[in-house]
Amino acid sequence: MNALKETPSPVTNRLLAALPRGEYERLVPHLRLIHLSRNRILYETGDELRQAYFLNNGMASLLAITEDGQTVDICTVGNEGVIGLPIVLNVPITPCRVVTQLPSDALMLKSELLLVEFNRGGTLQKVLLKYAYAQQAQAIQSSICHSLHTIRQRLCRWLLVVSDSVQSDSVDVTQEHIANMLGHQRNRITLAARELLQQGLIEYGGGSLKILDRVGLEAVACECYRVVKESVDRLLQN
Repeated sequence: MNALKETPSPVTNRLLAALPRGEYERLVPHLRLIHLSRNRILYETGDELRQAYFLNNGMASLLAITEDGQTVDICTVGNEGVIGLPIVLNVPITPCRVVTQLPSDALMLKSELLLVEFNRGGTLQKVLLKYAYAQQAQAIQSSICHSLHTIRQRLCRWLLVVSDSVQSDSVDVTQEHIANMLGHQRNRITLAARELLQQGLIEYGGGSLKILDRVGLEAVACECYRVVKESVDRLLQN
């Protein structure tokens, strides 16, 4: 891990990119650029949040864990957000597991330094509170999705979210990994993926998947994808 010597350009994390230059430059000496490998557990439920992670790329998930070890994806974080929101809510304890779904580069900031800048009451406070609202809305939408929508709809939504995070239609991911994120057995994911393959929406094999027809995939996906994406885009633009 190396401390940043100068302001990175361009800034790819959307929250940091929204800051005025003066606010961002106050943070620069304290930011550390790190690489996070796939499936790295950043926090377990109940851990103290000692640092926040502003993702430049890749994706992480907030996961609920059952007593028998099953996981359910509550919400995802990409370059539109930050891992560690409870820090600025003065409850620096994570309520769930946080794990990287894809390799990610992130800017890490110690919790006490994030809180100091947040308490200045400037733009950082404004964008983090907006993002906290967006993340809450995503968690609510996810609960609806898990309860009411089909595996195929949820699979399409998940693939679109991943594609947005990596900014590519090609993703290195296994069906087993998708099953863990969606909380279903692998054979059910396989059947749903096969339907999408037969429709010409995707192709996959050898641990990689490619979206062939994004418009078609969005048509099959549940409305949760559109609702969450529009919510995040709207809040970060205002």
